[in-house]
Amino acid sequence: MTRSKLLVSVVWLTVLGLLLAACAPAAAPQPSPAPKAAAPQPTQAAKPTAPGATPKPSAAEPRYGGILSVSDAGDPPNYDIYQTSNIVALQPLAPAYNALVHYDLLEPTKIIGDLARDWELSPDGKTYTFRLQSGVKWHDGKPFTAEDARFSLELIKDPPRGFVSARKDNMLAVNKIEAPDSTTIKIVMKYPYLSFMAQFATDWFVITPKHVLEAKGDMKKDVVGTGPFKFKSYSPGSSLELVKNPDYFVKGRPYLDGITTYIIKDVATHFAAFRTGRIKLTGRSTGMLTASHAEVVQKDQPDLKLWRYSVMQSPWFHFNTTTAPFNDVRVRRAVALSFDRQAAIKTIAQGMATVSTFLPPGQWSIPAAEVLKLPGYRQPKDQDIADAKKLVADAGHAGGLKVSLLTREDQTKAAEFARAQVAAIGIDLTVETAERAVLDQRVSTQKYTFAVQSSVYRINDPDELSRKWLSDAAQNYGKWKSERFDKLFVEQSQTLDAAKRKAMVRELDQILLEEWPSILPYWSDSFVGSWPEVRNVGAPGGMYSSLRNQDIWLAK
Repeated sequence: MTRSKLLVSVVWLTVLGLLLAACAPAAAPQPSPAPKAAAPQPTQAAKPTAPGATPKPSAAEPRYGGILSVSDAGDPPNYDIYQTSNIVALQPLAPAYNALVHYDLLEPTKIIGDLARDWELSPDGKTYTFRLQSGVKWHDGKPFTAEDARFSLELIKDPPRGFVSARKDNMLAVNKIEAPDSTTIKIVMKYPYLSFMAQFATDWFVITPKHVLEAKGDMKKDVVGTGPFKFKSYSPGSSLELVKNPDYFVKGRPYLDGITTYIIKDVATHFAAFRTGRIKLTGRSTGMLTASHAEVVQKDQPDLKLWRYSVMQSPWFHFNTTTAPFNDVRVRRAVALSFDRQAAIKTIAQGMATVSTFLPPGQWSIPAAEVLKLPGYRQPKDQDIADAKKLVADAGHAGGLKVSLLTREDQTKAAEFARAQVAAIGIDLTVETAERAVLDQRVSTQKYTFAVQSSVYRINDPDELSRKWLSDAAQNYGKWKSERFDKLFVEQSQTLDAAKRKAMVRELDQILLEEWPSILPYWSDSFVGSWPEVRNVGAPGGMYSSLRNQDIWLAK
């Protein structure tokens, strides 16, 4: 069964109910004079032990001018946002673009208009109609029209040969995209699709100019958007600069004269740059601000602001289920039991994570109190270790087992943790380090036995399970197959009753907890840090949302 067939109808009434508030015209960014008061701003750094805590704001008069300095952890591979999944490309370039809708940074679960001034969903739950802002221009002066949006979204949905659309899977439920006039876009679905708007509002779905795409074929060497900032320059290994767009369609925006993104790959150097004020706002790349950094800031520079948020990320340990020893579920289960999740959070994530199962903490996950009673998650570990040893012996490896773990440099701490954990159940783990490109190629072609890399959920929604564990999922790197899982995934997506659907999602989670196609030991949190003069910032809803920066201003 193909993945497109697996992603089937979700009831339109549920979709309509969830999106009703978002469809209101008042949510769109209507052109208006600059506001008289600032939006939320923290008054003190959030404690590293309080996930999601956001200090209360203080109001002040917005002012114009200044260059915002931001950090990034690496160089963008190119400028084409459609063909990458790397935050180091999206973050510095997102302010040059707009999407039809996006998440509000200061209310991070709220979807608001961007290029769309308002939108509505048809009674059958299958047609989204977006009415566009007027007077919008591309950075090269050409007018923006609905045809640009249609062309861009079609490129994501049905890319030509040689064009690698990183978000093609997000468009599987889309039947067609129409531009009935210059200010209207219609997206017609094959069936009502619950998570469409949640995914569509991330900054990956920016709109790019048809005239440039037709002339160049892609945006790898060009940055031409409608956004609040225009491309100025890029120095590899150093910085990427954007300047204010004086013709931006939202009147009174942006406040800043520009944004300079400094490329700082080393964590210690990055922290020093933040503390000394070389960068005033830290980027979204995980691990660049750690819990130990937060403790230093809170003690020595309490005027600096720290915003803790969930990035829905974890070290992702893959079992190659097509070959021994991990084609035997008993061995996979034994390894999963041996992992001490609380120790993993302490030693790998420096306390910046939350224990959960295959679904991140939230409305779909098993309650934390129940998770902590499950095999593999419970404390103390004595029973888990005893059960794991028996499973290894029952699988025919009572005398011990040697396994190689493939990793890359940024996951060596996770790899060493795994080696120590499985040693307790008689597994001798050898760690093999490979460059990112080599590891990705070997993992995607199953030329490995056990491997670890990073996994990020784009949104907190059961549909993310389909990307990783359906039988034909693109990221099902271990080639695990379960007809029961595939069938139940289809059933839950068609279930009318919300409570029944949630129960089915829990059952999907339980299947994964029985079969262990992978191990996700925890779900990471991260910090965004800012200097006190940076206003209109807050805890983002995720790594890939609310990167426009049109409302940020500097108090001095």
